Amino acid sequence: MSTSSALRHTVSLLFAFVLVFQPTIARADAGPGALRIDVDARDIERHVQQVKLHIPVTPGPLTLVYPRWIPGHHAPTGPINQIAGLVFHANGQVVRWHRDPVDMYAFQLEVPAGTSELQAEFQYFSPTSKSQGRIATTPDMLAIQWHRLLLYPAGKPVADQRIEATLHLPQGWQSASSLATTTRNADAIRYDETSVETLVDSPVYAGAHLRTIPLAAGAQPVSLDVMADNARALDITPKVLAAHRALVTQADRVFGQRPFAHYDFLLAVSKQFSGIGLEHQQSSENGLHAGYLLGETPFVDNDLLAHEYVHAWNGKWMRPEPTWTPDYQQPMRNSLLWMYEGQTQYWAFVLAARSGLYTREQAMAVLARNVAEVETRSGRRWRDLEDTGNQGIIDFDGSPQAFEDWQRGYDFYTEGSLLWMDVDARLRELSGGRRSLDDFARAFFAGPAGPRTIKRYVEADIIATLRSIEPKEDWNRFLDQRLHDHDAAPNAWLARNGWKLVWKDTANAAVADSEQSGSYRDFSYSLGLVIGNEGDIQQVRWNSPAWRAGMARDLRVIAVNGRTYDGERLDNALRDAMHSRQPTTLLVRDRDAVRSIVIPYFDGPRQPHLERIANTPDSLAALLAPR
Repeated sequence: MSTSSALRHTVSLLFAFVLVFQPTIARADAGPGALRIDVDARDIERHVQQVKLHIPVTPGPLTLVYPRWIPGHHAPTGPINQIAGLVFHANGQVVRWHRDPVDMYAFQLEVPAGTSELQAEFQYFSPTSKSQGRIATTPDMLAIQWHRLLLYPAGKPVADQRIEATLHLPQGWQSASSLATTTRNADAIRYDETSVETLVDSPVYAGAHLRTIPLAAGAQPVSLDVMADNARALDITPKVLAAHRALVTQADRVFGQRPFAHYDFLLAVSKQFSGIGLEHQQSSENGLHAGYLLGETPFVDNDLLAHEYVHAWNGKWMRPEPTWTPDYQQPMRNSLLWMYEGQTQYWAFVLAARSGLYTREQAMAVLARNVAEVETRSGRRWRDLEDTGNQGIIDFDGSPQAFEDWQRGYDFYTEGSLLWMDVDARLRELSGGRRSLDDFARAFFAGPAGPRTIKRYVEADIIATLRSIEPKEDWNRFLDQRLHDHDAAPNAWLARNGWKLVWKDTANAAVADSEQSGSYRDFSYSLGLVIGNEGDIQQVRWNSPAWRAGMARDLRVIAVNGRTYDGERLDNALRDAMHSRQPTTLLVRDRDAVRSIVIPYFDGPRQPHLERIANTPDSLAALLAPR
């Protein structure tokens, strides 16, 4: 999840300070009974949510905290800057509070004698524009993430704190959540008492246009709960519906028993609501384009729901030991994200292909793009894959990198998924095709049907399971090389699968799909540029022809060889330069200066494709075939 604002630079420095200097919190025990939270989300026009909290207390010093480290974010992203108007009352009197001088997420106060309940009130301001954060409130829909609306007593595990929640929605709106409902009327929804941990892990989607589509019945049902800008956008084609039902079936055949009582894919299909993908134990938050249910392009994110669903096994039920904390204040450690996110993304791609969310051609185009992206990533020469797991903490605010190809970012997703494709290829190679990563998943994530207590794992558990499936490989050495070597490129495992990466001047469907949806043209593998449709330079690859010519991001291309810029014209200029051997000249604006940049590049357009290696078995076909 990302936000963008120049103001965030100051906030990031604050987080760095807080991580080093953890305060000593003096507090009294919270009183007996459950917390109660009442959220009025009816002020849709101003994106304001009014919050009332009832907190059982005992007299004496008390520290309340606002969640900071949110599961699945891999960074301290709690949006404390978006709350205001905080006031406490006890027995009808205002209780003064002060913020901890070191931990900005901690509020300290003295509970008066004779007080058994403390009341708190404040407002949460859901962003009104992308400059403030993710758009989660529109005239027709909203998302409730409880961690944004919560204060809770410090010092006690959130799994042991009880809470009751009430939510007020606009008249006539419907809602969906994995939370159980106690009562519901025209004015409010009251949810069953649960733990703070479960509440935070159970978001609500609500809107004027919402539809629940069953995907799997039985003892552990799965549903797709869709909200949209209008009722027509809730239509779903039979092919798309069949693919989502097949996703559940194919996941069953990989992982075995489902680790939940029921599951809700919460999905917004919208032109206004911001995209999102966030995992929870019994639900997931997803945001995609308005034509998704009709099977319309873009298609490259068609693996999103698969990714978040796999997290029900990998990340929510089974969780890397370093990422687990008893509350939302203690810093998480992001080691093992190559397993948490990397293997999850591997299965997202595979399950999308097996279920029909991707066609065979789309899957191969996505894979070619991913291999090319990793194979040509210049930053792999200095920064290893394991260290990219720290990127969320280093750069949690999502500010653009000056040279992201060289700096590297969230590569534990894409490169992590290719690492696991390498493991799968090695398992197939050593076993003569009898074993694969399917066997690993069935063994590693095995458990009883229904809700399970969180199980934490370490790297030794991963190694032991791999060794039990295929003992002939030194899996410690295998994984260590791919996590830490700077030349561990992915093209070699492609050859074991009977394929190779090649470069052509014809479009890669996945690249073209991303270009169209993102309103840019991708010249990454030729000039080393990504250029917005209006000419703004969004990326410059390190040591590429454009970089060597002196270009950087945020310049604006005005003209190509003396004529006004558009992407097609630049593409044609690259083709012409192959034959004329004349450099391509770009006229660019750099703030209030205009300059001409000459790029001596003559290899034409280059796009990644996969090509079969003759007389070798096609293991990718076996990998992507439905089970």
